[in-house]
Amino acid sequence: MEVNKSRARKAIRDSERELKNGLRSFEEGDYTGALKYFQECSEYAVKAVLVAYGLDYPKVHGVGRFLIENRERFPRWFKSRVEMMSEVVDMLARNRPRFRYPYEYELEEHKAFAEKVRPDVRELFENCKKLIEELFG
Repeated sequence: MEVNKSRARKAIRDSERELKNGLRSFEEGDYTGALKYFQECSEYAVKAVLVAYGLDYPKVHGVGRFLIENRERFPRWFKSRVEMMSEVVDMLARNRPRFRYPYEYELEEHKAFAEKVRPDVRELFENCKKLIEELFG
């Protein structure tokens, strides 16, 4: 359990770093950069929860289904948010190639996408961080 605690805490710290980078990029008008960071943030946050519970997952970006498959393990308050979090992390993972090749897409597309997803990524991160803190203090 100590290994899970250490890895989960590192993952949630990494997630917080990516969120801050994403919010800064968003404020600077770098919407593509913001989306890259938001994708990383959501992935790290969900993986922090999975690690905390000792759940194995393949090394993929779209890890939302693992939240859904294990929903009964989580506290009621977290369980009630699993669908939303799963959708957010998987949607960002599916669109990851768009953020890696920004020159192939219109800036307005990325701006609208970033504006839409920003509050959901923040909520996902806050939920995952709260759960990690509840588990490990």
